[in-house]
Amino acid sequence: MGRSERELLKTEKKRLKKQKPKRTGAGPFTIWARVLLVVTPLALGSLVAASFLTPLFAIERISVSGNERIETSEITEALGELRGRPLTTVSAAELAEMLGEISLIETFTFTAEPPNTLRVKIRERQPLLVLFREGQNWLYDAAGVRIEPTEVLGEHPFLVFQGDPAEDSRYKYAVELLLSLPIETYEGVFSVEVSEQLTSKLTLKERDISVIWGDNEDALLKAEVLDSLIATGVEDSVTIDVSSPNSPVVRYSDY
Repeated sequence: MGRSERELLKTEKKRLKKQKPKRTGAGPFTIWARVLLVVTPLALGSLVAASFLTPLFAIERISVSGNERIETSEITEALGELRGRPLTTVSAAELAEMLGEISLIETFTFTAEPPNTLRVKIRERQPLLVLFREGQNWLYDAAGVRIEPTEVLGEHPFLVFQGDPAEDSRYKYAVELLLSLPIETYEGVFSVEVSEQLTSKLTLKERDISVIWGDNEDALLKAEVLDSLIATGVEDSVTIDVSSPNSPVVRYSDY
């Protein structure tokens, strides 16, 4: 090694000595603090999650609301297997399966209320019309689900119909018709007949007035025309044809 090389080596060593690494103060305490900063949130989250799975948050009370026709006991019994389960393990799919046998339930929501309460809010199926089945009158909803028997005629329109509500298009047509009516007109309908051609005839509760309704187009206009004609004082036992609402026809039984 020549002199020039030795001089360069000495110079480099001196430079390196002057650049000693600075102490960061990362002693044992600092290292553990850093570890804890990472571990503690994870551990805390696990601790919180575990606490919700302990008996401390097990279901002890099932609160039911929104039901009128369905007995509360029928619903709580259907959900009985949930008692003792952690609140956080209950799912909507599981509840839907448990409540699926109660046909009067249309929809539901639920809320887990710590520490021990599961609240279930029921929406029952609402009767829309009456069908005669198996020797008696039954209330049915818009989906064609049988709700309960009834001995009172007139509270809901009676559908003159012998088909299957789940498959026959005439049932769907009747539902669309009734749902399209203003509430005042709906409440005045005693019965509905739907033809194979999907045109309908209504019988009103009062004065034995028959209404040729036609198809379901222009339902609001037809209802307005019908109400106007009735308000003018048409006689009893007449037929009012509003199938063409811009050219309604009133037919008297003598003609």
